[in-house]
Amino acid sequence: METYIRKSIAGYFAQFPEEIDPTYWQGWIGTTYEDFERDMWIHLSAEQVAFYHEHPYATIKEIIAMSLEPETLEEAKARKIDEIKEYDLSDAVDSFDVTVGGMTMSHWLTPDERANYKNSVDSAEIVGREEVHPMFNGVTLTIPTKTAKLYLAQIQLYADGCWMVTEGHKAAVNALESIEAVDAYDFRTGYPERLSFTL
Repeated sequence: METYIRKSIAGYFAQFPEEIDPTYWQGWIGTTYEDFERDMWIHLSAEQVAFYHEHPYATIKEIIAMSLEPETLEEAKARKIDEIKEYDLSDAVDSFDVTVGGMTMSHWLTPDERANYKNSVDSAEIVGREEVHPMFNGVTLTIPTKTAKLYLAQIQLYADGCWMVTEGHKAAVNALESIEAVDAYDFRTGYPERLSFTL
């Protein structure tokens, strides 16, 4: 596959099974960043593609030159905060374990899912149902209504705690005064202990 970039393409990147026709695109094929800015096709070499894979956050200018430009403090902070957000949404934070009959499943409930389950559990409690039957990872579980209510409360408090830690890390990064401090900042600390339920 041949990899090209062009400014007017959504996402900038395009792949073709072979090189585009230079006769048809005469005057529209370039090699420099200035050519990219003029909306020309830029055919990336194998080395440029490899550079992009090694540096997925590189700019188009850096990919063409195969050289990273010095990062500003604000750019470093933005990069680190993106990493914090990504970690916050990962299974390292957004997950809990449910063990049923010796089998453990990892799962998570989004805010909307937590609200829906809470409504269901509250409704079951009001009408006197002793059990609810949530589905996790395609498996229908049977949980006493009072236990389900307790688990949902624990999950909500865990989510609240994680949110506070994440926001604290963002604020801490924004307060740092050097790129070196930003790079060294460890945002994987301070999160509540992962929840584990046994049914």
